[in-house]
Amino acid sequence: MDEKLEILQCLVAGRAFAPSPSALAKELGYRGKMAVYRLMNGGVKADTVDKIWTLVRTRFGLKDEGMYILARTFYGLDYFYDKLVGEMNRKHPEWVENLVMSLTADDYEWFSPKFKAETMPVLIDLKTDEPDVYWGIVALTYLRAKRTDVYTEGPAHALRRVLKELDGLLLSMYPEKSDAHDAACSLMSLAAAENLFGVVNCCVVLFRNYAESGFKNKAMKALQVFGFGKRSYWLKPGESYGEGHEVWLLVEQSYGRMTGGYYLALRLLSGRDTLTFMLEDVFCMNFWAVDDDTDQPVLQVCRGTGDRCNWGFYLYEYNEERHEFRFEANPDTGDVFNLPETLCMVNFEAPEGKDAKVWARVLKNWDESQGADVFNQAKEMFSGISDMTSSYLVTDVSVSKTMLTLSIEHGGRTSVYRLPVDRYGFIAEISPAQRLMIVKYAHSDGLHVAWPELGYSIPLAEFTVE
Repeated sequence: MDEKLEILQCLVAGRAFAPSPSALAKELGYRGKMAVYRLMNGGVKADTVDKIWTLVRTRFGLKDEGMYILARTFYGLDYFYDKLVGEMNRKHPEWVENLVMSLTADDYEWFSPKFKAETMPVLIDLKTDEPDVYWGIVALTYLRAKRTDVYTEGPAHALRRVLKELDGLLLSMYPEKSDAHDAACSLMSLAAAENLFGVVNCCVVLFRNYAESGFKNKAMKALQVFGFGKRSYWLKPGESYGEGHEVWLLVEQSYGRMTGGYYLALRLLSGRDTLTFMLEDVFCMNFWAVDDDTDQPVLQVCRGTGDRCNWGFYLYEYNEERHEFRFEANPDTGDVFNLPETLCMVNFEAPEGKDAKVWARVLKNWDESQGADVFNQAKEMFSGISDMTSSYLVTDVSVSKTMLTLSIEHGGRTSVYRLPVDRYGFIAEISPAQRLMIVKYAHSDGLHVAWPELGYSIPLAEFTVE
């Protein structure tokens, strides 16, 4: 009881879920405010503490571990804030931004010897051992130093503003992290925060996307794939072959993971002949993994990236035996993308019935003749990134202690491109064996060297050419 009581008191005092104890009591369904006020005074029984604990968890979607992490974040703010602020020149107009950059890059060169000896090692270890706690502390430090009251401003508005500010700051530190910038734009478009906890949680995701090279793969552990193949075709139940019918192609994107990943979903429309299927739309489908019986299976659907991103949420049910999906749109957002209520997978190995056999034969022929080209078109349509490999082929990659060297074949001749390793910190961490390609972004001029699995890219113009 004592531990739960202390954690609840910490989170209520920190205004994690509501601007006041009375507001939190209302959120938890209490008619009056006395239960939460008695909690703050310590005058409650163990069963009342357990009840409030469960209500908070249920209302705000937290597990016990999440409650502990959040409490440690607020405790950490109280412990570190004065120590951090005391090291800064608060007369400087950008002292808060400078502090965030120091915490992000572990750059404490100008901090006092006492801080370096006593506080810096603790922060660095915390960043490694408990990244969610560490980045939560950084986010709360930023909010407090900027004197941001998310409840006065409105949590949704505060979230968008703070994410925009932090994204600009972090992008200036890591210009190569285009995928992290896309994630920031997606977070801003969602604007789902209803309290301080929601704002901090989104900031943690933003920081980790920028600062941790492997965070994307870690995050993918929360998503699941179903093992029905790298490429699968889906139809509405009982659909006969003919012109103007929808076909869905799901292409698994797992970056080498066996169980975690997502699907790029192509909505195709059948044409007048068996070799014609028009690409109508393309989405990213994230099936969130279900941890226990209390979780609902949520499908997160996304169209576009960056500031062009739109989101929709659905409940889903997957029947593994029948290879059938059922979708139910979130009533708050509606059926944003007009997903069918039911989709059935096309069985190429043993189709049952005349219609199924026709579809299997037609789609197999189309996939073999045009599937790869249309999928590449869909990737460019979704991401705004054009693969320039056919014109700019990277034939060799080497990384020395001082130089990144690329051999690129273009127009019948091979040129050597060089870039000092110290230009970007991540270069020292990459391996020549990692996939690398030349791409063009719809939102910017010029070509870029990109590492798709790592989320890094560098303008090709920054290399010297021989």
